[in-house]
Amino acid sequence: MTDTLIAPAATATATGAAVVVEADGRTASNDALHTAIEEAVGRGAPLRVLTTWGPRHREMYDATAVAERDRLSAAQLERRLARALKRSPDLDVQSIDGYSSAAEYLTAHPESAQLLVLGADHPDSAALQSALASSGCAVLTCDRRHRL
Repeated sequence: MTDTLIAPAATATATGAAVVVEADGRTASNDALHTAIEEAVGRGAPLRVLTTWGPRHREMYDATAVAERDRLSAAQLERRLARALKRSPDLDVQSIDGYSSAAEYLTAHPESAQLLVLGADHPDSAALQSALASSGCAVLTCDRRHRL
């Protein structure tokens, strides 16, 4: 298990900036969600969960299958967030839809995040690097899988 925190050099974080995590239903993003919840509680920060599973599977299935997958994924995420709220009822949690990636969200809202939590298998991209540079938020990559 390895978590890696990359903090930007001396940038001011906006008051009320959130811990942001991208949830797409993969195992690694589930690990990232749990880590993001812990970080938000520990920092006393709001938690913003980007639900990005839609764009990944919309190209592969028909509209009926996509709608069912969206419904099941949303229900699963709501159950996880409900458990977090039972443990930390004061946690400000908001699920955010409509963005295809964390890079797109950070580009649109560069000052909204103090920390971006990513799963170990999250793909790096030039767009993500650019968005992170503009936002100045720290990045925590978490790997909670035991490897042989």
